[in-house]
Amino acid sequence: MTSAAALESGKYTADGLVDAPRELPLPLSSKALTNWQNGACVSGKTRITLTQALETSCNSAFGGIGIALGGDALKSQAEKFGFGDTLRIPMRATASSVPAGMDKAQSAQAAIGQYDVRVTPLQVAMTSAAIANNGIVMRPYLVSRVLDDSLGVLDQTQPEQLSKATSSETASTVARMMQSVVENGTGSNARISGVAVAGKTGTAQQGNGRPPHAWFTAFAPVGASADQKQVAVAVVVEDGGSAGQEAGGNKTAAPIARKVIQAVLG
Repeated sequence: MTSAAALESGKYTADGLVDAPRELPLPLSSKALTNWQNGACVSGKTRITLTQALETSCNSAFGGIGIALGGDALKSQAEKFGFGDTLRIPMRATASSVPAGMDKAQSAQAAIGQYDVRVTPLQVAMTSAAIANNGIVMRPYLVSRVLDDSLGVLDQTQPEQLSKATSSETASTVARMMQSVVENGTGSNARISGVAVAGKTGTAQQGNGRPPHAWFTAFAPVGASADQKQVAVAVVVEDGGSAGQEAGGNKTAAPIARKVIQAVLG
């Protein structure tokens, strides 16, 4: 989402350099935003491309982008993906949210999914699906058809567009960046031989000594034609699963996403 906001602003490109310090001092705070690597995201470099930032889940780079764009831009981009919408699929789905009125430090944290950002697996899957769908967000549904006792169709769900989250150019760029995450970065456990997989890891810290939630979202195949099967998936393993404190998006959640994709694509 932050990558999409950056590209949509016109101030960033996939191959353009962004600052990626070992840690990012937070404005209005005595604290700094550190990287999960506890150092540089790319060894020996303090400026890396936006694609490399996504490949390495570089907190300091995206935190800096969040400060530069501002909280309002992050919130606006999130809303275009469906954050704030209460959906019925047909049961009610809780709305995801990005808070309003963020200061610079809070914007930096929100840019990596911290502070008061709240998101459901459904919303994350919808976001990945929108990137795969040229930036168009579709209404999700669980019931395809309702049949009568003789198997006649009483009701048929029709595809429905919810919003246009990004330009097709931005969606295509983010898709390539996410593919690079799997092929060259932190999403290696989602690789499938002969299939172009686009993905993104997430490790959501809970604090207070509790294990992190491990996240992974993906879609495949990248650049599928209209007659090809395509799947978008979001996986969250709460409290780290059996990995506990050692849990991470790639270690814990990506292998599950890979198995789901393999099952759908056959």
